[in-house]
Amino acid sequence: MDSKIKTCVAVLNLEKQSKKLTGSRLRGFAGYFFLEDPEFHHHGENPYHYPLIQYKIIDKKPVIVGIQEYADILMKKVSGMEIITLPGFTAKVCDVDLRIIVTELKAERTFYEFLTPWIALNEKNYKTYKEAGANDKKILLEKILIGNVLSALKGMGIFIDQKLSAELIDHREVPVKAHNNFFKGFKGNFALNILLPDMIGLGKSVSKGFGTIRRIR
Repeated sequence: MDSKIKTCVAVLNLEKQSKKLTGSRLRGFAGYFFLEDPEFHHHGENPYHYPLIQYKIIDKKPVIVGIQEYADILMKKVSGMEIITLPGFTAKVCDVDLRIIVTELKAERTFYEFLTPWIALNEKNYKTYKEAGANDKKILLEKILIGNVLSALKGMGIFIDQKLSAELIDHREVPVKAHNNFFKGFKGNFALNILLPDMIGLGKSVSKGFGTIRRIR
């Protein structure tokens, strides 16, 4: 396997925090700030498109992640973001911590955690999940996770010939709200037989910060 993923992780250090600041609202603000580039706001987003710009709240701090060609674009543009304005909340951006990381994909067993809830289920497979026993639920989720990884890699322009495997080591259900609807999300740890970058999202609504992963070292 000879593929690389370039990411830019921009952590915005604000003068104050607010519970009103979510990944979705951060994306909405950035959409106006970077109005000329549709990848930054995903309006009319194709459900099968993997977003190369993703907005997250990690450890109460807003984080923007740019992937592949958008790593360099984000690095150049984010320095111009001096203030964040939302309905009922305005904060100065004191500084931005920027990290550019190039991850070489490797076929090796790697352990991860979901930093934000993973939205795995859609309307069709939710019914299957709901009616399944505990072991079959786990097997279903592992198959979905493999599909999510392949979809993400495809969206980054990467196609692999190895057979992927996934193991949910521990997981729990958590309620999440996205698109003004409530979904069943999942938190926990898992293993894949491939090395992926930290801070990318898997599953649904990754542009709004869901399904963010980090390696467990």
